[in-house]
Amino acid sequence: MKILLIIVAIIAVAVFVFFMGGQPPLRGAGQLAASGQTVIVSRARPPFSFAPAADMQLQSLGNRTLRPKTRHSVDGDARIWFAVYSNGTGTLITAVADTEGTWEWEAAHHPAFPAIRAQQYAYKGETLYENLMQLDGGSDPFCTDHAACLVYRAKLLLNFRRTQVIMEYHEPVPEARIRDIAFDGTALNAFQQRARKTCEILMTDKAWLEDNIKGFKKLDGADDRYSRTRLSRWVGEMEREGRP
Repeated sequence: MKILLIIVAIIAVAVFVFFMGGQPPLRGAGQLAASGQTVIVSRARPPFSFAPAADMQLQSLGNRTLRPKTRHSVDGDARIWFAVYSNGTGTLITAVADTEGTWEWEAAHHPAFPAIRAQQYAYKGETLYENLMQLDGGSDPFCTDHAACLVYRAKLLLNFRRTQVIMEYHEPVPEARIRDIAFDGTALNAFQQRARKTCEILMTDKAWLEDNIKGFKKLDGADDRYSRTRLSRWVGEMEREGRP
């Protein structure tokens, strides 16, 4: 009887592995039917995608495992899928980062880096968190070609804080403005308005994705220039599920 149960269990596992192996991954990339742009796509948990501005040209696409910092004695576990675009003036990053195991993302009001400006508002049934930051290549994996960048980040926390959706826009800061641009309200307002126009986060459903996303595919590993260490810091910290 015991041998029979073991055989049944082995068959059940084999069937599960076979079935799951034939299913497309939940995270990947595809082409927006309306524009032909390649974009990050989440097929479920929850379904969403991005719509970059027409002048944004794809530069890089990939995924990477992460070890974000935590308040505990060990690092967390996560995976990120991201796309990098450029319009010749600024850089756009769209990303989805999922926790693994018993981790969840820190509450959204804890930014990954110190913020010059922070605000939040309702967005398509969720809460969108916006931050303006000034970062350098030492802390920002997407600002390595400049002394400093002005950064706009829009972030959603979904799936009980297990999924983080990020849309981020960068522009290099002229060397003469590095010390004072954080205090220039007019310049910050203009940058924020430009940044908001570079991409839209599309909160959708499976039916919309089937009609509007073509050629869905899984992503290969990210380019080596986007190191796991910097990306792990870029996504922010994690905490154990259920931690008060």
